[in-house]
Amino acid sequence: MEAVPEHPSEDGGEDHTEQETSLQEPAVEPKQPALKKVSTSSQSSRRVSFGDGGVNHIEPEISLQVPAVEPKQPVPLKKVSTTSQTSRRVSHVSSTSSAPGRRRSRKGSFFVADNPYADSLSAYEPEESDDDSINGKMSMKTKVRDSRFCQRKRIVRIIVLLCLLLGLALGLIFGMAIKKEHDRTAGSEDGTVLESYGRDGIWNNIRLPKTLTPLKYNLHIRTDLTNFTFNGTIDIFIKCIKNTEVVLIHSTQLEIPLHTVTIHPENMHHEKDRLHLKRDPWFHEEHQYLVVELKTPLKAGSVYKFSAMFSAPLLHDYNAGYYRTPYDTATGERWNAATLTALTLARRVFPCFDEPSFKANFTLTLDHEPSYIAIANMPIESNTTLEDGWIRSKFEESVPISTYLVAWCVTDFAYKEITTQNGVLMRVWAREDAVDTVEYALQIGATILDFFDEYFGTKFPLPKLDSIALPGFPYGGMENWGLISYKPSRFLYKESVSPARNKEGICSIVAHELAHQWFGNSVTLKWWDDTWLNEGFASYVGPYLGANHAEPEWGLNDMFTIRSMHPVMTIDSLSTSRPISLPVATNEEILQQFDLISYRKGASIIRMCSNFLGEATFRKGLKKYLAEFEYGNAVRDDLWKHLNDVAKEDGRLFIDVKEIMDTWTLQMGYPVVTVTREYGRGDGSLHFRTDQERFLLNPQSNMTTNYGDLGYKWYVPLTYTTSRDAQFDMPSQEWLSPGHKLTVSVTGVEESDWLFVNVEARGYYRVNYDENNWQLLTQQLVDNHQVFGVTSRSALISDAFNLARAGSLNQVIALNITQYLTSERDYVPWVTVKDVTGYIGDMLGKTGAYGDFQKYMLHLVTPLYQDLGWTDPGTHVKRQAQGIAVSLACSFGNEHCVTEASRLFAEWMQNPSVNPIPPDVKQAVYCTAIQHGDQKESTFAMEQLETTNSDTEKLLLREALACTQMSWLLQSYLTDTLDTPEDTKTVLANVAKNSIGARMVWDFFWENWDVLRKTYGDRAFYFADMVSSITAKLNTKYELKQLQSLIKDHPDQGSAERALQQAVESTQANIRWIQNNYNDVATWLSNQIDTLGL
Repeated sequence: MEAVPEHPSEDGGEDHTEQETSLQEPAVEPKQPALKKVSTSSQSSRRVSFGDGGVNHIEPEISLQVPAVEPKQPVPLKKVSTTSQTSRRVSHVSSTSSAPGRRRSRKGSFFVADNPYADSLSAYEPEESDDDSINGKMSMKTKVRDSRFCQRKRIVRIIVLLCLLLGLALGLIFGMAIKKEHDRTAGSEDGTVLESYGRDGIWNNIRLPKTLTPLKYNLHIRTDLTNFTFNGTIDIFIKCIKNTEVVLIHSTQLEIPLHTVTIHPENMHHEKDRLHLKRDPWFHEEHQYLVVELKTPLKAGSVYKFSAMFSAPLLHDYNAGYYRTPYDTATGERWNAATLTALTLARRVFPCFDEPSFKANFTLTLDHEPSYIAIANMPIESNTTLEDGWIRSKFEESVPISTYLVAWCVTDFAYKEITTQNGVLMRVWAREDAVDTVEYALQIGATILDFFDEYFGTKFPLPKLDSIALPGFPYGGMENWGLISYKPSRFLYKESVSPARNKEGICSIVAHELAHQWFGNSVTLKWWDDTWLNEGFASYVGPYLGANHAEPEWGLNDMFTIRSMHPVMTIDSLSTSRPISLPVATNEEILQQFDLISYRKGASIIRMCSNFLGEATFRKGLKKYLAEFEYGNAVRDDLWKHLNDVAKEDGRLFIDVKEIMDTWTLQMGYPVVTVTREYGRGDGSLHFRTDQERFLLNPQSNMTTNYGDLGYKWYVPLTYTTSRDAQFDMPSQEWLSPGHKLTVSVTGVEESDWLFVNVEARGYYRVNYDENNWQLLTQQLVDNHQVFGVTSRSALISDAFNLARAGSLNQVIALNITQYLTSERDYVPWVTVKDVTGYIGDMLGKTGAYGDFQKYMLHLVTPLYQDLGWTDPGTHVKRQAQGIAVSLACSFGNEHCVTEASRLFAEWMQNPSVNPIPPDVKQAVYCTAIQHGDQKESTFAMEQLETTNSDTEKLLLREALACTQMSWLLQSYLTDTLDTPEDTKTVLANVAKNSIGARMVWDFFWENWDVLRKTYGDRAFYFADMVSSITAKLNTKYELKQLQSLIKDHPDQGSAERALQQAVESTQANIRWIQNNYNDVATWLSNQIDTLGL
């Protein structure tokens, strides 16, 4: 999965409990009698609410029809029995409506009638006589009668109280007896798992027991895109590993007729062989289990078949697992249906063993309306037209696969195809009006897939690979095996419309998802605590091996620091970060694993490992690892073992890969290596000492944590070079070990020569030098910055400014480095400059020093802007550099830039059908024109947003609309985003960048917390990213207090819990920076303005 989520439910208020559909009969009537239709109108029919689906044991030829008939209203106060053999339906769905006079009780998950007297004892009190009340009189006889009545009433109350106490006592005794019996039988000699019905049991664990394992699923789904429902049947063939009387199946949000839930031996010949249940199946809400308890245990070594039927609404909600997604055509709105079963959403689509280690083969059959086609993980085996005109598509059996990778789509999209050199049919699907934009993704995908076949030594195992651009898809991409889903704006490319950065992003995300076909799909993590094994590898070998092979002239390896390492180092320098490998015990914790730490820190330490082992050794180890665990599951130690074995084979006897890498995976953060040179020795050698400590942006932050650590010391691969040899390809290397300091001597080097450590930023750490060496490095940049490669220049700038931000380096030393930038023309260093100076600009934005900051930055960027100008600069990298030059020049007020941007936008407004703006400067031009214009520019941009069919163009326009300086337009933009929830995160993030909008978006977030939490709080990435973007500029004690109040008032923070903690720490660090650095920075900027005559 590639980060970047979006999209909420638009149907949250639907009554899911009444929605049922049916699998229709095939064209040929089966000879054997079909299952009888399930009637729900019987007086004995009851519905039990539980949250995990059902499956059906009928074959495709058998008709399943479960009409949704409203059950009759129960008699008030009458207990509902669940032991009847008649039809019952199991469900776990939210309902916003119910029959009159009826409420749904959460306890016991039964529908219980309302008690009209439940809330008042006064209903049982005698009423006063109307006559007495009027006359104000009461006869003695009446008083005596009432007195006797009161005495009787007190006696009755005492008797009732005694009965209650007696009942409680008997219940306690009976419960203790049951517990004793349970304790006696739980450890029976035959190993049978015997658990009692109640709070205690194997269901009280988020992890499935290892008593059963699925072998094969037969899954049949009928999708109704007219009525927005789906229903299905399932058979799961289960092997018993250890005797057990309890079967746990994940399921939630599904309607299941209880009588369809059956378990019997694989080859059942007689009805008497069917296994009998101890009680009706029930639902464990917290862990989302369907619990089936048997009278006799399943036997180890035997294979059984679990069967059931199920149905659910087809919601416009990407958290539903199986959802509908709209798109516009010339004839009106159309709908597709698609799955998104990651991470734990498969259980919302069909009952299953929904953990990554429970791999099985899937045979899928999809019934759909004839105007659609179906695609899935595997190729279609057959298509059959049913009697009602619908199509039944049956797919080939899959390879062993985890449930989170099961995928299908019912669509009317068009496609283009190509066959790879290794014979894999690749198809790319998109809306018919966008199919002309899939060509680049198709061609680049075939190239990268062939490369990975050869690089990993194991070929892609499926005969075909589909990819589909799904409108509104909430993530950048999802690696479903054989059917990859993408967000259109991250996948579709048109040369005359899309910027070079967009093209690079498409290449990288395609490579990322294709890398997952090996890392994640073929070899899968055992549990989500090693999420980084999937995502970190895909984030490194995808863009920086696969994409780099496909587009070698782009220099993608040079961009690793700006795309991956530097962004995550900011997060990982907070005390509220986390270890990359982290035990998880709840669904919320699983969601929080999908963050920058898993993706970008994972990629960074894998890249570091590849560098210290050597590429050849690293690749050999990967091949052995992938071969051994093909179609299986692995943990990080399995990878370390194979890398360690090949390292020994290749003569690297001193390396213990596990010992080294454990220091990077089992504790959070990273080190700053302090390098101190010894001057004045006069022996013609360079001597330096190194030490390490954990790097923290705010050293004063609270260090208390629930995570373990290894003393916050690491095995650091220390690479270095000097001005005498300037060896950046094959630098010298030493190891800085935990608990030790390192002293290094280099002969033939003078004191006037500079020393550079962590060459090309190959290690995941920062470097601080003594002040004299910083001055030597700064002078070299001024004299000839190209002595250092672009990655090393980027690393120097990033290290200096982040060390200054943390208070470990004088801010003036960092600012001095920027003086060379008037000569810098390369893209990578400028991206880093934009990042680190952007932080200073955010901190100074509310102060009097911002004017000088703006003048100084304009002075630095103007030569780059003048050099690249507005004409096409040619190469891919120069086009991206042009984009950043125009963006910075216009944002800092370059008059020529603002005038030209406004002219181009006005020309477009005069002729909307012809956009004259070059793709790579569109972002800057749109924003500048709207920022310096009035309402008509914003109105025009909104009109273009509503009419364009280009997803890339929509993304650019949404960002530009947030650039207006009219506060009322910003407020309207924020308010309207609640009506288009798929865009909310993008809108909030963009408005937060606006100096006027930053405060507005924070207030908006505060005021709309409840709806934002409900809509986005249970999604990976989305809510956390939203929090991070809107809190980035908070830097006052008042704002900090507000943030802390928000957290206190809303303890249920969903997937944003860690992001909110980090926001507090970042805000504290921002306040500290203002207090410690403002005066020095303001003085330095003032002096520069005077010296340069600006």
